[in-house]
Amino acid sequence: MNDPLAKIMDNGLSFVYGSYSALDKYFNIKEPGTVCIHTEEPIETMARIVGNLVFSGLPFEDAAVETEKTRYSFKFVDDLKETGPAPFTAMKLLYDPVQDKFYDSSGIYPDLRNSLLVKDGSQVHPVIYLMEAAKLVSRYHYTFKTDFKVTEREAISLKEEHQKDLLVSILLGRFTEKGLNLLHETGFIDYYWPELQSMTSVKQAKDYHPEGNVWKHTLETFQYRKKVNLRLSLGLLLHDIGKPVSTGTTSNPFTNHSEHGVKIAHKFLKRLGFEEQTIQDVLFLVRYHMLPAGLPKLPLYKTETIMNSHVFPILLELYRADMSSSFWGPDKYYEACRFYRNYISKKSRIY
Repeated sequence: MNDPLAKIMDNGLSFVYGSYSALDKYFNIKEPGTVCIHTEEPIETMARIVGNLVFSGLPFEDAAVETEKTRYSFKFVDDLKETGPAPFTAMKLLYDPVQDKFYDSSGIYPDLRNSLLVKDGSQVHPVIYLMEAAKLVSRYHYTFKTDFKVTEREAISLKEEHQKDLLVSILLGRFTEKGLNLLHETGFIDYYWPELQSMTSVKQAKDYHPEGNVWKHTLETFQYRKKVNLRLSLGLLLHDIGKPVSTGTTSNPFTNHSEHGVKIAHKFLKRLGFEEQTIQDVLFLVRYHMLPAGLPKLPLYKTETIMNSHVFPILLELYRADMSSSFWGPDKYYEACRFYRNYISKKSRIY
């Protein structure tokens, strides 16, 4: 049994859901995300039962454990019905899954359904406020207003774990484009993730991309996801990241942008500490994101290995979102799907 939550419950340890997990329950959010656990148990007990606890140093987190599918965040408290400091009042909601009961010792219920996030008054750096706001607006209905700008003077050092946690949290939200846009408008992306910022300066032909530059196109692709998936979302974020360094002709200005994109995406994902398998899967998506358009025309010996990859179904989803956010529309996606289904059908009859 590798499920930390099941181990906690089987051993009768006390806990409640806090922060994002309590909000997920309150708003009936089904998308995957970090499981936020508050517990009165000693840290030694939790480490013995759960195992593999790590201390990431993330704000508002004492320890964590990560499985193949889920990240579990732990906060050790003196009273399960009380919450400590939090950047925003909405993050102070608690939920007891055993008794199916919410706790609101801070009286924040009126703030939960407000459209605008309300600061709790905790003394945290503006960058931390901004990061948590980006997570919240990506996952829920909230908006966040701020005049703060990330500059050389205002920036703080962020460990790779902090940046990875932020990016994953945003990408696993149903409103990913809201969180990314907030980080862009406040200068966070320009300072911390310049690889992404470079896409804002690259214009695209309006005959094919009415949404404008590469960055705006990238954000729009997230609106066409049918299911939130980390590899798909990373692929959408990075599929055109090679365009800013590509050169070509007037009719084809982005020659070899997929190959350039693989190199840039690899450095970006490596720098943020993503696991090697995740990196390789995302690089597959970046490298071949244009290939589905040519499936019916390309010889099988050039595409068979690619179609046999476990990532290929995700590639088709990326292609659908990419085409749907342009004037091309999804017709070529459906054509690629028919070709792929026929290939799988013939392969099954042979083997």
